[in-house]
Amino acid sequence: MKNKESTKTYDIDYDMFTVEEIVKIVNFFKLIEGSKTKKIDKDILKRNYNEYRNIINNIALEKKYDKMLFKKCGVSIYRIIKNLH
Repeated sequence: MKNKESTKTYDIDYDMFTVEEIVKIVNFFKLIEGSKTKKIDKDILKRNYNEYRNIINNIALEKKYDKMLFKKCGVSIYRIIKNLH
């Protein structure tokens, strides 16, 4: 039986990013998803979010990925980051 998490895919524009950037984006998405079920350290979340924003560097793409993640797992990047402040 496969692990459910290992079969999860994200709708990322893979052509736009390096492999290293994609890994960081996916890790950030997993961190956001994890915040739904467990407490995530605010400093870790902020650091990963800043790294994510530097990679994405596009408001429209950020909104697209936020909507995609919300549809997939019911968690909004925007809302989680907004609640940090």
